[in-house]
Amino acid sequence: DYCGAGTVGSTEACLLAGLALKFRWRKWYAERHGLSEIEVLAVRPNLVISSAFQAAWEKLFRYFDVEAKVVKPSLVKGKMAVDAKELVSLCDERTIAVVGILGNHYNGNYDPIWDIDAEIETLNATKGWQIGIHVDAASGGFIAPFQEMSGKGTIGAFDFRLPNVLSISASGHKFGESICGTGWVVFRHRENLAEHIAVTVTYLGGSSDSLTLNFSRPASGPYGFCVLIFTRIQEFYKLLRLGKEGYMQKVENQMQTTAYLRHFIANLKHPNGKNRFQLLDGGDTRCLPVVAARLNPDLGLHYDDIDMQHALSESHWYVSGYSLGFENPATHEFENLFTDVGQETTMFRIVVKSNITQSLAENLADKIEKVLTVLDDLDHGYETIHSRIQALKDKAGKSEADVPILTQESVGDKFSRAVRKTVFAQKLMQKQRERRSMSAIVSQHIC
Repeated sequence: DYCGAGTVGSTEACLLAGLALKFRWRKWYAERHGLSEIEVLAVRPNLVISSAFQAAWEKLFRYFDVEAKVVKPSLVKGKMAVDAKELVSLCDERTIAVVGILGNHYNGNYDPIWDIDAEIETLNATKGWQIGIHVDAASGGFIAPFQEMSGKGTIGAFDFRLPNVLSISASGHKFGESICGTGWVVFRHRENLAEHIAVTVTYLGGSSDSLTLNFSRPASGPYGFCVLIFTRIQEFYKLLRLGKEGYMQKVENQMQTTAYLRHFIANLKHPNGKNRFQLLDGGDTRCLPVVAARLNPDLGLHYDDIDMQHALSESHWYVSGYSLGFENPATHEFENLFTDVGQETTMFRIVVKSNITQSLAENLADKIEKVLTVLDDLDHGYETIHSRIQALKDKAGKSEADVPILTQESVGDKFSRAVRKTVFAQKLMQKQRERRSMSAIVSQHIC
C-alpha cells in the first residue's frame, strides 16, 4: 500500500514526511491523554536526529514548530554514524519519529538503520508508544539499493522491510542522474500517515489528491514548462534506459574510482615520513562514493583543509572543506558537530559522481600532491592570518562593536576567501540570525 509524491528535491520530501509523522503523532497523543483537537495543539512534539543532518530538517524545526533532539556521533572512531542506542535513548512520548540518514553529506557514511529499527521495536513494545523511523535517503537512495543488488550492500535492511520504517525521502539529482530539483517521498501506507497531508481537489474535471506543499509548479513560459516536465521524464528515462544492471554498474564504477582516490590519499606522505591525511569515511563499501579526510593533525601544518580547498580551486577542482561546528537547533548555540573534535577542526570531502572517470581521478590526485607542495613552501603568511583569526575568535563573546573585522585590504587578496570561511565568521552570522529570529512568525496554529 505504498504511496508518495514527486517533490522539488529531497527538502520538500523531508518536510512532507515530517508533517505526516507530526499529524499521525498528534492524533495518537490526543487519544492517549484524552485531549481535544484544540488542547493537543499546545503540546510541542520533537524529532530525534543526528547532528549530521541536512538543512532540510532545520527548516522542519523552524517552519513547523517541532523540537529538535540532536545526537552527536564521533568523527574519528564512529566515522559520523550515529549510535542506535544513544539515538533512541532521547525518545519520549512526544517524539514523532527518529531519522536515520542513509549517507550523510559530510563523509557519506550510513546510519545503522537496521539497529535503530531494533531499538525502536523494543522501546515501543515496552512503553506502548508508536514511534516510527524516517529514512533520509537523499544521497543514498540511488546508491545503497544497487550496492545491495550487487552483493556489496549494508549489513542490514534500510527500507520498508523493517517494520518501523514509515517514510523514505530521496533525491534524483545527487546520484540518480536526474537534473536539479528532482525528489520523492514514499510512505509505508496511506491510512493514518500519508492521508494526513493529502488534499483532495475536484475542480479540474475529476477528483485528485495533492500530497505536495505546492499544488502548482513553476511553469512560466515554455522554458518553465519544459523544466517542470523534464525533471520527471528524464529520471523515468534513465530508469528505463539503464535499468537495474545499468545503475549497478554505474555505482560499481563510482566506488572503484572512489577507492582509487582513497588509496592515494591514505598513502600520501609528508616529507617528514608521516601520513599527509587521516581518513574519516566509511571505507570502500557500504557507504556513498565519497572520500572524506583531514590533514593529519600530528603534522602541525600552518594551513588547513579549507586552505587546501581554495588552492585546489585554482586548478578547477572543487573539494569541499568544512569547519566542524554547527548551530544546534535545540539550543541555538554554535557547538561542536561531533563529540571528539572541536568546532575549529576542519576536514574535506571528495564526491565521486558518475562523470569522474579514472583519468580525471588521476588528474585530481596529481593536483592534490602539487598543491600540498606549494602550501608547504609558502611563507608564514598563513600562520599570521590564522593567528589573527584565533585572536578574533577569543573576542567573539564580546559585543559586536568590540570585534574588529578582517578586511580584504588588511589580509590581502590571497587570503580573503579563507578568512570568510572561519569559525569566527560563522559566529558573526549566528548573531545576525539571532536578531532575525526575534521577528519570526510562529506557525504552530497553521501546522
